[in-house]
Amino acid sequence: MKPFMRPVDRGRLAPVGWVAEPAGLWGGKQVEVVYDPRRHQLVRTDSDIGDRTRVALGTAGFRRVASAGEQELWVRDRVEAARAALDSTQARNHPQRVAGLGR
Repeated sequence: MKPFMRPVDRGRLAPVGWVAEPAGLWGGKQVEVVYDPRRHQLVRTDSDIGDRTRVALGTAGFRRVASAGEQELWVRDRVEAARAALDSTQARNHPQRVAGLGR
């Protein structure tokens, strides 16, 4: 399950271990974001962050999951980010065979 936003006047149920935190005004309505703090990292912006910052967030493993005007919500799954970093490290550090050495 992915993090989500909901109006604060909705029901308070969330998956076990997840939290609901106030996220302020979003599109003119008071909302909260519901997520698993052990697994997800969130970035919420209220003004235009520019393309350089968007690229940096994407490179760091964040995905934009919602936007309203200049407001944006970005989420990074810590497990997926760790796996991607490990895969990248393993690909760079894979030993190469040198001709004439070994078998």
